[in-house]
Amino acid sequence: MRDRDSLAPDDEGPSSTSRFLVGCGVGCLALALLGGALGIAVGAQRRLAGWGGDDAAEDADPATTGTGDPAPGDPLDPSAGPPMRPADPRARMRDRYRPGPHVTVQSMVPSGRLLPATTPGNVVQGRTVDNPWIVPGAQLRPAPMPGASAGGPQVWHDAGVEPNRPLTVLARTPARVGVRARDAAGGTDVMAYLVSFVGYEGHFHLPATVQTELGRVQAGGSEGATVQFAVTAPVMPDGRSVQPGQRFEVTMRIAAVDDRGRVSAPIERRLSVIAVGAGDVEVTLTMEEPTDLDLYVTDPTGVTVYFGNTDAMSGGHLDLDANAACSSNVGVDNEHVFWPRGRAPAGTYRVNVAHFRNCIEGRSVAYRVTVRACGETVVLAGRFDGGGRTQTCDRRPGPGDRGWCQEVVTFDVPPCGP
Repeated sequence: MRDRDSLAPDDEGPSSTSRFLVGCGVGCLALALLGGALGIAVGAQRRLAGWGGDDAAEDADPATTGTGDPAPGDPLDPSAGPPMRPADPRARMRDRYRPGPHVTVQSMVPSGRLLPATTPGNVVQGRTVDNPWIVPGAQLRPAPMPGASAGGPQVWHDAGVEPNRPLTVLARTPARVGVRARDAAGGTDVMAYLVSFVGYEGHFHLPATVQTELGRVQAGGSEGATVQFAVTAPVMPDGRSVQPGQRFEVTMRIAAVDDRGRVSAPIERRLSVIAVGAGDVEVTLTMEEPTDLDLYVTDPTGVTVYFGNTDAMSGGHLDLDANAACSSNVGVDNEHVFWPRGRAPAGTYRVNVAHFRNCIEGRSVAYRVTVRACGETVVLAGRFDGGGRTQTCDRRPGPGDRGWCQEVVTFDVPPCGP
């Protein structure tokens, strides 16, 4: 203000007092405008930091206490502007889903996040064709999968995959296929994978590196990728739905795309789609090999649903049992327990998996458990070694039960609503 006042005009203008008042007014106005501009800039910066984009919200692992409440230091006063980033619904899920000591959580997907097709940035995108399949992280394109290009890349099945053995797929339960690829020169310039399901419209374009709802796909070449997929409902290519207990086969095709847009010849994997019961709570056990693992789900009343008690008064029902005694339903490799819509009691559920008998010459076996509760999806992974034990596992296992009876997860279910 002193500098601005010292720049007064000569004596031919207003009096010195008038000049002082005018100068003060102009200076105050300039100061007010400057303060307003700074406020707008700070406010914009806060809003941009709080928004962060969909990618930032999805990729971040919020530093919360597990409750989804703001961390210490976050602004609590509404007048301070929006928080630095939106609350992640997975933070509250981590409170409700408590894994056992011998498993790992592969993914937690909030309600409504898994079923739609997504763009590479995890932004939900409307579908342009009628297709019940999903490939998380991929875009569903209406055109058929393009044919192989001359001089294009190569793709093949991952080690240990038996492509002629049908892979069992249950509706609403994520499945996966391992693939490897390389460009024509044997390098790693593989930019994407194309996935189609024969008889269904369109194909999926899956970037070789993308964050998905079920984890990160990262495969720039022959080190391989795990393509995850699911079917939202047991609908055949002609549009007909099958009833629980029925099945049909589908052929899945996967091709690789290099940095010049050239497409490989596709590989194929046979899928056996089995319709199972749907409801507010569903628990699926998936075995990596055909062996006799058993699924146990204990409801809030303390009743356990398993092969020895397939129905509970609360509505729980075991409608798929696989590889029983290594002689029944061999190769199905999935077990399923569900509570129909409106029947699942609110409260705490517990999931155990038991190694009843080894059907694969004593090899260790990996497994996954998928929990769907009120639209949320949680996938957990574990492993068994040894020969198993022909006993029931309807109790809470101790810490020494890793080789036979493992507690996979306990989880809380609120009333799911209509």
